[in-house]
Amino acid sequence: MNILITGSEGLIGKELVTRLLNSNHKLICIDLKKKNFKSKNIIYLKKNLLKKKELLNSLKGKKIDLIIHLAAFLGVKKSEKYEIECLETNIISTRNVLDICKKLKIRRIIFSSSSEVYGNLYKRAMKEEDSLSPVSAYGVSKVCCETYIKAYAKKKIINYNIVRFFNIYGNNQKKDFVISKFAKLISKNREIEIFGSGNQIRSYCHVEDAVEGLIKIIKRGKKNTIYNIGNNLEPVNLKTLVNFFQKFIKKKIKKKFITFDKSDRAFQREIFFRVPNIEKIKRDTDYQPRIKLAEGLKKIINNEKIHNIF
Repeated sequence: MNILITGSEGLIGKELVTRLLNSNHKLICIDLKKKNFKSKNIIYLKKNLLKKKELLNSLKGKKIDLIIHLAAFLGVKKSEKYEIECLETNIISTRNVLDICKKLKIRRIIFSSSSEVYGNLYKRAMKEEDSLSPVSAYGVSKVCCETYIKAYAKKKIINYNIVRFFNIYGNNQKKDFVISKFAKLISKNREIEIFGSGNQIRSYCHVEDAVEGLIKIIKRGKKNTIYNIGNNLEPVNLKTLVNFFQKFIKKKIKKKFITFDKSDRAFQREIFFRVPNIEKIKRDTDYQPRIKLAEGLKKIINNEKIHNIF
């Protein structure tokens, strides 16, 4: 296939590019950062998705069967501080990608959404059919993007899959996500700050499993369908996550509990229970996450960038 990937230099994007190149797909990769891979089967375009005309001109004449739209304004702290920028960046860039689909007659798109769209469902695994009640600007932007995509599909312009990712982690992730942040602080022997009681529950999914889910959706995903992608096998709270790290290192981890008013996310925007129901993607594509949390954390700990964690 000829596949266009936006956000190709992000955590999921890099892993996806590697996997697709190994399967001999031809890729066009768009990102604000410099290129990563060198291959005859890949074209890199350093472009801003907000500049639709420039983007359209760079894609004219290129064969594209599928767009995988990963690019987004990310990070809880960042999107809390810059709410308007988050909303505008995510919504306008997605609208531009959809308009490009229309103008260039690209019939299929896979959109990277988020578990943030669900808000708080309180001690129940989140299903794709659940009502959406986002509590953050980031979550609101993703709901808006999903709505645009469905509207374009109703007009028979595109077919889609919307993928709601749940707490993806892996090597080289930006340091404003909890696992990468904890790893970096531990490697520098610095204190970890835990917000609130530390009883907020998450179910973390390694990027290799997340991309395996994407690959399966490319091959077998049902048309115009939403899928959760995550690992529902090991829900843990933040205190337990720190204990996982503690098992692999020889020094005691310093930790401090702080109030929400000093945290990355205000109390009213915190999600206290986030676990995916993945029955739909398992049924339709045979997806099954395989990397246990301990194994995934070991991969991060052994990463050369934080080898001094021991």
